[in-house]
Amino acid sequence: MSKDGVSIVICCYNSSSRIQRTLEHIADQEINGVDCEIILVDNASSDNTVDAAKAAWSELYNNKIAFSIVPEKNPGVAHARKRGVIEANYEFLIFCDDDNWLDKTYVDNVYKLFKANKEVAILSGSGVAEFENRNLKPLWFDTFQQSYAIGNGIGKTAGMAIRKSVLKKIMDETPLFLQGRKKNQLSAGEDGEICCRVRLEGYQILAAPQLAFKHFLPEERLTWSYLKKLHIGFAHTFTIINLYEKVLREPGKKISDVYWLKMGFYYLGITIKYFPKHYRLKKRGEGNIGEIHHIMWKTIAADYFRINFGLKPIHKKILSIRNHTPHEL
Repeated sequence: MSKDGVSIVICCYNSSSRIQRTLEHIADQEINGVDCEIILVDNASSDNTVDAAKAAWSELYNNKIAFSIVPEKNPGVAHARKRGVIEANYEFLIFCDDDNWLDKTYVDNVYKLFKANKEVAILSGSGVAEFENRNLKPLWFDTFQQSYAIGNGIGKTAGMAIRKSVLKKIMDETPLFLQGRKKNQLSAGEDGEICCRVRLEGYQILAAPQLAFKHFLPEERLTWSYLKKLHIGFAHTFTIINLYEKVLREPGKKISDVYWLKMGFYYLGITIKYFPKHYRLKKRGEGNIGEIHHIMWKTIAADYFRINFGLKPIHKKILSIRNHTPHEL
């Protein structure tokens, strides 16, 4: 059994330029009698992330919050988070990205919300954009702000808090199919898969607007090319997340051996159908949602054809998860 308290897990890859401000906001937490710690996971960084974090915390030092750094050589957010879960001492976990600046009441609110809502396994935060240079905010940003984890709701898992006992059960029983970002690859989806697993197990997710944080956005992440790469990463998660949603909608219903073929041709078909329209939009310049739809549909179609017959065994495993009986929280 984990101890009563909050563990903040920060997964870092080459975070030396960002970690100072992130730790500053954690050091400013207003903690009222809650045991708290930071577990900083260095995920095979090639810069001086560890030295920068040590120097920053030495200067910031908050005696109410323990601080430790642990290595994880296997690249990928999923591996880093698993290491953080293993090292964490407390039952309530906060996954804080290295560019998330938590509001000063974040830890206290996580503790209170979990204590008051015994049926809830995940709390999702509410993000606000913090631009490195406000003058460089793209005209299209507000349309795509959800892609940058801005806003609040069940689908926003940045700043996610989760019960360690639930997450450990999920990880131990069936490994996640999605591994999240690896170094500079903009793949994603492990947060979404964890949320699906929690729902399958019968637990609840609560969107908590009082869990506020700022998402620091440097200039290089505010380009149209970066946004397209981000959405390609989202698209690569679709085949798996779609299986979870299918099981949640139709519990017990199996898929055919050629389900992948049906879905692959569907997304290939709409890619071809709308190509002329999307091509014209692309020629007009950046900011067109049609271009984003096109690259996502094309990616999804390719993934269905790539996974092909491997999709049914994954669906079968997800069906078996659906039949589990959740533990008492």
